[in-house]
Amino acid sequence: MHELVFRVAVVVLAVSLPLWILLSVAVLGGRARYDRRQRIGPLKPNGRQVDRLLKRALGRPRTEWGEWRRISAINRLARMRHPATPHILYHALWDGDPKVAGAAIRCLGALGDLWAIELLVAALRGDRVSRSRVAAQLERLYPEPGFLFLPLLRDPDPAVRFWGATLIAPYEALGEIDLVNLTRDEDPNVRAAAVEALGHRPGEHAAEATVALLEDPAWFVRVHAARAAGQVAGVDAAPAIARMLGDERWWVRTAAKDALEGLGRAAVPALVPVLSSPDGFARNGAAEVLQDVGLVDHLALEEPQSPLLARIYEAGGPKLREAAEERTARERRIREEKAA
Repeated sequence: MHELVFRVAVVVLAVSLPLWILLSVAVLGGRARYDRRQRIGPLKPNGRQVDRLLKRALGRPRTEWGEWRRISAINRLARMRHPATPHILYHALWDGDPKVAGAAIRCLGALGDLWAIELLVAALRGDRVSRSRVAAQLERLYPEPGFLFLPLLRDPDPAVRFWGATLIAPYEALGEIDLVNLTRDEDPNVRAAAVEALGHRPGEHAAEATVALLEDPAWFVRVHAARAAGQVAGVDAAPAIARMLGDERWWVRTAAKDALEGLGRAAVPALVPVLSSPDGFARNGAAEVLQDVGLVDHLALEEPQSPLLARIYEAGGPKLREAAEERTARERRIREEKAA
């Protein structure tokens, strides 16, 4: 029985090993050719070959093979920067075939010329291609497209306004007034994108707009508003953010805790009153933040009889107290060892 198994294993190995070697060589060879083409491009075609490429790129193939050849021709002409490239990519972008349109989007992003960026922005304003794929290419081209995003913030289509607010977020010198106006947009997705973008723009108007959205009816807008207000308005927004610790949505409470922890000890005055809130989530959240900013450990070491520490323990529950006491005991042992 063992001899039979051994013979079968030898046969399988004898057959599979050459196949594996051939497959590996084919894959490595294909990858090497692809890398070479990407690095130095294919050999420059002659006039007749260019005409054939142009015909394929502008054709309407009926088969999958023909479609692949068309996409290959589009990619090759774009890498060559042939004078007809803008015309070819314009038609490919609005083609009914999503694969062809996707190839055009990639080519436009790889080229990165002004006309290519303008075509991508136009595609974002249309509704025939994947806006997320277009946006990915525009994000990659930072900081070139900046000013071209401004009209998107005033587009009648809320989906376009959303992408405009999302894309302009890194451009801190652009679009603040439009973004502030968008925080009052009728579409909650637009409001969320606008307030997130304002989180990168410190200033009075941005601070007021972000704080105003802390009470937005859409929970995901409140999430973005909490984080943005903590960054832009700082400690002035702490009382309003602290009230969100009792929000019905877990994501909102988590965002509020993150924002308050980001403020550090400066958030303590806003958190202390929440320890007496009738809402259990709010009390527990406030205690957790006070622990995470280091106040609990400080009081446990320096003022163990503090009434404030007792309130925090009561609000945070037994697990918070046990963890704090364990950390305190460990820290005291370390201090004693150093003193000895």
